[in-house]
Amino acid sequence: MLRVRVLSRTEVESGGADGADAVVSIRPSSSSPESDLDVALARASRGESTRLLRLPFDDIGIATYGHYVGPTMEQVSEAIEFGRAIVDGTNLFDGAVTDPLIAVHCEHGKSRSAAIALALLADHFGAGNEREAVNALLRADTEGRMHPNPLVVSLADSCLLRYGRIDEVLAEASPAYVWWRGVWREIAADPEAHWERTSRILSGRRRR
Repeated sequence: MLRVRVLSRTEVESGGADGADAVVSIRPSSSSPESDLDVALARASRGESTRLLRLPFDDIGIATYGHYVGPTMEQVSEAIEFGRAIVDGTNLFDGAVTDPLIAVHCEHGKSRSAAIALALLADHFGAGNEREAVNALLRADTEGRMHPNPLVVSLADSCLLRYGRIDEVLAEASPAYVWWRGVWREIAADPEAHWERTSRILSGRRRR
């Protein structure tokens, strides 16, 4: 059974991804090298490139917003294929393991990483088991900090042919997700009207 661990960048740097069978590293679309993070990722992935997936995209709920670039269908599909390869042990030096653990991190371990982790779980549990996937994600959220990125969730729904079921079940279980989904729907309707305030928030996230 696949397990996921959602982490922030600082948690990875502190060794939070150590012991995982693979790591998905999500950074901003225009990030610069970070030596502490890169060392931690190399340690967690045991130096095997097949155990590490890097996904560069920003934490926005629409395709583009100013100079920010949101997640794409290709990236979500790549994450899902990566998860499948880890579960199967494809190209891993030690081969497949029982109950593989994939660590997924972004800057704060709240939005992008939570959504990619949910996509991995939804794929692994299979069609019709979206509630089990959502429950598995939220059970691990002991701090109540997760609010999965709504665009990633939507792309996962499409990629896995779930026809909105992941979004529907998550909305039933997570008021925070519903709130952020609503925020990005408002922004999508009139991006310019929200740009000044939203750009300040996004800039602050990247500096912290």
